[in-house]
Amino acid sequence: MSEKLNSKEYSWDFSRLYSNISEWEKDLQLYVDANKKIKNLEGKLSNQHDFQTYLNLDFEANQFFSRLNLFMRQLDVDQTQITFQKYDAIFRNTVHKVERDLSFLEPEILALDSEQVLEWVKASKQSQYFNNFKILFANKKHYLSADSEKLLSIVAKSRQNSQEIYQTLAYADKTQATFKFQGKNIVVDNTFYKKICEDSDPHKDQKLRREVYNLFFNGYFKNKFSFTKIYEGILAEHYETALIRNFQSALEMKLNDDLVPTEVYEKLLEIGKQNIQPLKDYYLLIKNYHGLKTFNSTDRELKLVRDFSKKYSIPEGKKIVREALQVLGEEYQTYLDIALKVGNIDYIENPNKVSGAYSTGAQNHDPVILMNWDDKLSSVSTLAHEVGHSVHTLFADKNNKFPLNDYPIILAEVSSTFSEHILFDYLLKHTNSDSEKIYLLQQRVFDMISTFYRQIQFAEFEYQVHKLVQEQLPLTADILMELYKNIENQYGYDLFDDKKREVYHWAYVSHFFESPFYVYKYALDLVASFKLYNDFKNGKQTIIQLVKAGGSQPPLEILKQCGVDFTDPKTYAPLIEEIKNLVQELKQLLLR
Repeated sequence: MSEKLNSKEYSWDFSRLYSNISEWEKDLQLYVDANKKIKNLEGKLSNQHDFQTYLNLDFEANQFFSRLNLFMRQLDVDQTQITFQKYDAIFRNTVHKVERDLSFLEPEILALDSEQVLEWVKASKQSQYFNNFKILFANKKHYLSADSEKLLSIVAKSRQNSQEIYQTLAYADKTQATFKFQGKNIVVDNTFYKKICEDSDPHKDQKLRREVYNLFFNGYFKNKFSFTKIYEGILAEHYETALIRNFQSALEMKLNDDLVPTEVYEKLLEIGKQNIQPLKDYYLLIKNYHGLKTFNSTDRELKLVRDFSKKYSIPEGKKIVREALQVLGEEYQTYLDIALKVGNIDYIENPNKVSGAYSTGAQNHDPVILMNWDDKLSSVSTLAHEVGHSVHTLFADKNNKFPLNDYPIILAEVSSTFSEHILFDYLLKHTNSDSEKIYLLQQRVFDMISTFYRQIQFAEFEYQVHKLVQEQLPLTADILMELYKNIENQYGYDLFDDKKREVYHWAYVSHFFESPFYVYKYALDLVASFKLYNDFKNGKQTIIQLVKAGGSQPPLEILKQCGVDFTDPKTYAPLIEEIKNLVQELKQLLLR
């Protein structure tokens, strides 16, 4: 890329948070001290004064935690930094000890009279905690005795060993294959794999695409028995925890974190299956446009315009995002300026940096964004997505006191994908080139089907695999492969001719191992954001209502007030219709 690698303009500046590590250490001690004071209140929370003291200390401790945690994010920019490795380990060990020490809190509070506690909260300086305690008492049956909660907190680390083993096998012990390509030995990493899938010759390189696919996923195939055992352990741990905490299933337990009923999850799976045709139409468009007599699953990502290339520098990307999002009004623009401010975004890609992108924040500090800018359209889209998160955080912080400013992922992805909808329309409006229009439309369709249909496909796999464990049925590598493959076939893969393909992509999807029942949120949030975008184009400002709400109410209640009801099939219709229309628009352009 054109920007200088060590330019301060494109790097994080945390000096406003802590000017040096000594200041961070002082706050770490204050965090520990605040939590020690809470620990000293054990057995005393039935007294109103002591209970309200606990609320004040909890508020104070959380302010420290958020700032301490944000400062440690600097390790993500360069994971070889020895100093930050050391302090990050100290921080995580400290937090784990605090969690163990404070495991008495929920059982002791739940033993009190709920109406009395809620009155105390209302009368305290921290009355904004009211919703948290209301939810806590509503979930009383899912908490255990103080001794049992303490025991679970003690064994929490060892019970997560399967996840850590997965990360070691999938990442640390991963051996990347090499491949002789155009006279050079090339490492088959994600970048090369994607390049071959998208840019190789549709006819001549069919065999090449399959070969590169096999090399890229070889580690998962080679270690399929290990991945199966690891996954079996994770599935068992989640089901056991669900039973211990009086849930009917791991699904119910995980969805309860966001107060989402299982019916919403099941409705999403149902809607996906009932409206699969736009996905199939897109795959058939790829096949027919390239005139492929044999159509394999490794052909589905082929580009429709192979000669189009456009680069975007960081300043150009920022300018596009700023101009595109102007339609959201002056107040939004004020927060957008803060989100894009120098020092709040670390753009530059480097070998030791965490991959991908994210936005995160801390109390009384601007949210920050990590990126890996590569001069492609995807970087511009990612910037729009992440500033959507940052602006959401700023609106939430302005309008709500902690913890009501803290909103869950199921709301977060709505505001971020909303920004992407605006960006796409802006880019399409500002081009006169058919090649660029085709490029933009294909990228848009691919992103939408990847976020909607593919995440529903993943959600269906999780749903079925957890049921196997719940019903105490066997899990083997072959059973998992066949289950995954059968679900793929429900989501368009029945169109492909490579019927005998071996599929170990399930082991590649880290969310299955690290964040069970998480991926459905991506699909739901795209549905919600496009419904809100459709409403926005018709004059409704419900997106601003949503970002101002923060986490002040249960997430589905906030969405419902903004016009999004996931139990109503009409909520899904705008997105499905949009994908259908975009595929048709692509067809028309390709016929010119």
